[in-house]
Amino acid sequence: MSLGPESRYEHALHMNRLYKSCVGPGLTPRNERGSRTISVARFGTFEVRLIEFADCNRQGRSDLWIELYRHDTQSSLDGCLCEDLDEVDNLISQAQELYKTERQPIAM
Repeated sequence: MSLGPESRYEHALHMNRLYKSCVGPGLTPRNERGSRTISVARFGTFEVRLIEFADCNRQGRSDLWIELYRHDTQSSLDGCLCEDLDEVDNLISQAQELYKTERQPIAM
């Protein structure tokens, strides 16, 4: 089956997110508190990032947190335990919409 240009692009994005979500934390050094963070997507000040906390390793399993972070206010806007890529896609969609909304000129 041959993929069209848009389908190939979407597939490449999906595979890139999958790679970053599954492989990235293992290659990312831990910070001073022992956790690791990797950026999955960024739109202006809005970043979707994956976090592996130092104390999350239970029974040989590492739980990953996915977070929508706003850099200009240094605040977390949303987040949840990352159990599948649907959560990643949802937060990426939120980040894109927030970025688009923020860039729209204010009507007077």
